[in-house]
Parts: sequence; structure tokens; C-alpha cells
Amino acid sequence: MQPNTIVTKILKMSHEDPKALSHLESFRRPITVLFTDIKGSTSYYEKFGDVAGFAMVRECNDMLGAVAESHRGRVIKTIGDSVMAMFEKSIEAVRSAIAMQEELAARNIHAKEAERIFVRIGLHHGMGIVKTDDVFGDVVNVASRVQSVALPSQIVISDTLLSEVTQGGFETVSLGRFRLKGKTDERELFEVRWTTAVAPAFAPAHTMISLSAPESPAVMLYHIARDGRADLQCRLLEQGITVGRGQGDWRFPEDAGLRPLHARFLAKGGQVWVHNLAGVGSVFVKLVATYRLESEDIVSMGRHLFKFVDKPEMAKAATILARPLDEVSHLLNEAPAEFRGIDPGGSERSDVYPLTADEVRFGRTQGTHIFPEDTLMSRSHARVYHRGEDFFVEDLQTRNGTFIKVRGKAPVPFGSQVLVGRQVFEIAQQHRSA
Repeated sequence: MQPNTIVTKILKMSHEDPKALSHLESFRRPITVLFTDIKGSTSYYEKFGDVAGFAMVRECNDMLGAVAESHRGRVIKTIGDSVMAMFEKSIEAVRSAIAMQEELAARNIHAKEAERIFVRIGLHHGMGIVKTDDVFGDVVNVASRVQSVALPSQIVISDTLLSEVTQGGFETVSLGRFRLKGKTDERELFEVRWTTAVAPAFAPAHTMISLSAPESPAVMLYHIARDGRADLQCRLLEQGITVGRGQGDWRFPEDAGLRPLHARFLAKGGQVWVHNLAGVGSVFVKLVATYRLESEDIVSMGRHLFKFVDKPEMAKAATILARPLDEVSHLLNEAPAEFRGIDPGGSERSDVYPLTADEVRFGRTQGTHIFPEDTLMSRSHARVYHRGEDFFVEDLQTRNGTFIKVRGKAPVPFGSQVLVGRQVFEIAQQHRSA
């Protein structure tokens, strides 16, 4: 369906009851939204089975919800492995997040290693439309994006929320500037320190733009040979390192997948970037954290390539109408987004994978969409889920990984690998062990 047709339907829906839309403004007020996400639930399911996995997720989410409510919060919904809650008092929201991590840490002390649960938490303060059974608005979108940056056991808050809780006595550490909405809107995010047992950690996010640490960490670039050894290495500086088939600082003349001058790696302000200098040919970054999908992104899983295609008008309609996205999708009889199979050359195939559920999984033998013939794809390979107006993709700790194709240039998180042609490069903050 063409976007203008979608818009026409949306306008028709809104014009049927314009008073209802204007009435929504009376529900708009400043709130704080909290999102949690359980790390490692997939491996828990595989180790202990579906029944035990479901019980673990439900028990954990019930506990998190109870903690939120004890701090005058309200649980809006549970979405798979996550909880969404809202708070009228920003300080209580942060205190709730700290209490959640403390309670999980106390539980983990007495649990076997395989049974320990770790949760990532993100919070944001802003204007939202608060209805009886749900919350809508950009505050939800940003809170979800903030949570996607967090590491297991980490609490991350936005700069907007930090300004609201300056009197709370919380210890915070700047994580740097992140791209949370499009390519130009950047926000500084902060870690809330809730324990001294673990040192502050910079999130390995794919949306990081720059670090705010007074001293930028040393950045190492490695070329990884077929046997797994690092046969080339250097400290990466601002002038960068170029790679190609016949030109550049590092040359690989036997690689037919490389252009003469293919890519450039550089470090600026402690952040690594990779540029596709050829304009054509492949440069892929391996996911080491949750990644927010943008329209036309190319995702690689095993031997399969997928193009992400969304319909932002539907997501915006859900916010405007203050209705869940799946409800608007049902009203329009359309999926809000989909993956389309593509060939290595970029041509679309006929196979389409709708992203209609809160969470859609891809795998060789397990998931919503399975690919039994793809031996490079793990049994349960990746999950794609949506919150607010956004769709996210996360690798499920697979052996061969999930990759995002670089369009022009992209930030590269520490610990990630980058494929340029058939060559593998690795980014690290310290020297790699032999």
C-alpha cells in the first residue's frame, strides 16, 4: 500500500470523531516512563525448557512490577521479556529502578549461575498521553531507545530525566552522546550507579556518537585471519586506517569482494567509525547490542539477507490516535513493518516476513520464521520487537552473529566485528590476547 493511501485511511479514522482527538489533549502531562528487559532469557528457555522459561520471565516481571508499584508507579504492560511502567514522580522512578536491581542482585546471590537473572533498565521524562490502560507519545519512544542502550544490570537515564532528579542524591556517570531518533537528534545519556561492586561501563551501543569521558580510551583495530589470529593490528587514531584490494594502508589483493579502496576506520573522541568509501560493495557491522532499525536497513543472518521496510505513518497514527500499534494495524489490515528477502546484489525476492507481533523471532529450527536449510543460522538466531514507534533487532548470542549493512558511515561499538568484503576486522579498547 502506498503511504498516501495509508494517510487517507488514518485521516478518515480521525475525522470520524474529531472531538475524541481533541479530548486526548486533556490526558497529556509530564511523566517518567521506565522500561526493563531481561537479558539471556533465550538461553534460559533452551537450557530449562519452555515451561520453566515462561515461569522465570513471569516471576521476574511480577517482581519488577511489584517494585514499581511500591514506589508509586503503575505497570502499563508487559511485552515479552520487558515491563513498561510510568511514574508521576521522577525521583520515585529512579529509586524504583535501583530497588529492582538490588532485589535481583540479592536473588542472584543464592541462585546457581545458570539460573541468575539480569535486567537492563532505561528511563526517560517527558510529555505523554496517559489513558486508563496505556501511555502514548514520544516519551514512550525515547524511554524504549534509552533502555536499548543499557547493559545487563545497568540503569540508563536520559539527560531530560537527570535534570528532573538533581535533588535525589543519585550518583551518575555520563555515557556519552547517542543517536536516539534519526541521524541528527542526539542525547547525552547517563548511568545511575546503584552498586560499587561493578565499575561503570560504557554501553556497546550501535547508536553512540561520542564519549564524554575526560580521557578517551585507547582504540585498537585488528585484522582477523581465517584461523582466528590477529595478523594485523594498530592503534586507531583520528586520521584512520584505509583498507582495499589494491589501495589503502592495509591491502588484500586476493579478495575479489573488495573494491580498490573500500573502507576507512577512524577513532574520534573515543568513538570508532567505519566509512564505506567505495559507495558500493558490502560493509557489515556485527551486532553486540540491541539495534534500532531504520527503514531500508539490510540485516544479515546466516546466509540470508533481509531488508527492513516500515510504514512510519502507521506508527504515527497510533500515537496520534492514542491506540496500540497492533490495533491500528488491525484496523488498516496491514503489518506496520516487514522484512523482505533480498539477494546479495540487493534485488528483492518474493519472500516477505511480516512483523505483526510484539516480538518476531528468526532461526534455523525455532522461531516465528524458520530456515532449516541455512546451516550458518543458529537454532534461535535473532529477535525483532517493537515498542512505541520503533522496531529493534537483537542477536540471540549466536555463533555466527547478526550483521547490519553500513550505509555511508556508521559508529562501531567496542567488541564488535566488521566485515569488509571477505575480511574480518575487530574493534577493542585493549590489546587482544593471542
